[in-house]
Amino acid sequence: MYLSGGNDKLSTLQGVAMQWMVTLPARSIQTFNDLVSSFVSQFVANKVKKLERREFEKLFGSLQQCNQIKIFFVKAFQKGLKGGPFSDALALRRPVSMEEIRVQAEKHVEVEADQAERRNALEVEKIPTDRPSRMWAISPTPRCE
Repeated sequence: MYLSGGNDKLSTLQGVAMQWMVTLPARSIQTFNDLVSSFVSQFVANKVKKLERREFEKLFGSLQQCNQIKIFFVKAFQKGLKGGPFSDALALRRPVSMEEIRVQAEKHVEVEADQAERRNALEVEKIPTDRPSRMWAISPTPRCE
C-alpha cells in the first residue's frame, strides 16, 4: 500500500498490523474511515472481552454469554484462515468450540503426513536402478532363414 502524505500515526504500526496494512490492495482505501473500518473488522478478535456474572444474573445467562463468546472466537479463527482443505473441512463440520477446531487440526495434520509418506513411497518405487529389467536382460535369439 502506498501512503500519499501519510502522518506519523500510520508509521507507528508494527508487526502484524503493519503486515496487514502493507498487503492491502492498491486503491482499496479511499478515506481514513475506510481504513478504520477495515482495520477494526480485521482485528476485532484481538479485543479483550470482559465476562463477569452480576449478582442478579442467572447462571443460564452467564452460560449463554460464554457460548456466544466461544462462537465469536470460532468464527474469527475461521475467517482468518487461508482457503484450502483445512478451511473447507471446518466449513463443512461447523465446529462450535476451539477444542473441536484443535481436534480437526490434529486429524488434518495426520492426513497430510500420511499423504506425504505415500508420495515418498511412490517416488522411491520410481527411482531407476542400474540393473536392466528382466524383460531386457534376455536378448532375443536371432532367426536364420
